Amino acid sequence: MMKLKLSLAVLAALATSNLATAMEHDDFNKALNKLNAEIPAAVMEHKADIAKGQTIAQSRCVACHGEGMLKVMKLYPSLDGQKGAYLVKQLVEFKTGKRVNPIMQAQAMGLTDADIKDVSLYYSQQALKPLN
Repeated sequence: MMKLKLSLAVLAALATSNLATAMEHDDFNKALNKLNAEIPAAVMEHKADIAKGQTIAQSRCVACHGEGMLKVMKLYPSLDGQKGAYLVKQLVEFKTGKRVNPIMQAQAMGLTDADIKDVSLYYSQQALKPLN
C-alpha cells in the first residue's frame, strides 16, 4: 500500500511539473511575440529546459558573466534575473549579425536555437544581482 501511495505522489508531481513546463512555454512564447522581433520558428517551438540552460551557463557564459568577472569587468552585464524573452532576442540578434559584438557573435554562433531558449530561461529564473 505504501508503494502505491508513493507512486501516486510521484505521478502527481510529474503531472504538475509537466503542466508548469507547458505554462512556462506558453508564457515565454507570449513574451517573445510581444518583442516584435524575428525569432526563428525553432526557438518558438522548443520547450525550454532550465537544467540544460544551467549547464550551458556554467560551461560557456560564466567566464564573462559570472560573479568573479563582473567584479573586474564592469562593462559586462549580469544576466541573472534578466527577462528570458529579452535574452533570446539579444542572442538571436548576435547570432544573425543584427547586433554586432565580435565576442558575443562568436558565442552565439556556437548555440543552437534550443540552447538559446534554454540558457535564457535559466538566467531569467536567477535572482537579480544588486548593481554595485
